[in-house]
Amino acid sequence: MAFYNRKKLELQEALAKLEAAKSRVQELESDFQAVEKAMAVLVMTQDGIIERANHRFLEMVGYQPEALIGQHHRVLCTSDYAKSEDYIRFWRELVTGNVKQGSFAFVHADGNEVLFEARYAPVKGEQGVATRVIALISES
Repeated sequence: MAFYNRKKLELQEALAKLEAAKSRVQELESDFQAVEKAMAVLVMTQDGIIERANHRFLEMVGYQPEALIGQHHRVLCTSDYAKSEDYIRFWRELVTGNVKQGSFAFVHADGNEVLFEARYAPVKGEQGVATRVIALISES
């Protein structure tokens, strides 16, 4: 009977931890939704592949989601910048954990260059290495 009671207690503790984790995930999802309502958001892998672009960002740059999702961030840059050492350094610094902030030129879907204020923030995984990059963008 002692074994049964101990296993029952362990199961109850595990269920309580699971509920707490579930609650925390819901809280974080709500936080991110609030950020997405307030700002243009672009989520990329550490390699620069666009995973998510919220409605506000898509409106600012004139793209449909299917034109950006799965593409490299460089599709939003001028070709000269995308091929430059500065661009390589930009991504190298992001993946090593450095936040990049300032005015950035983006290429609108119509081909025109537009200037936005942006903050690129690396999201670090368990080993402290960037696993993705989130850009928060606003109009200049």
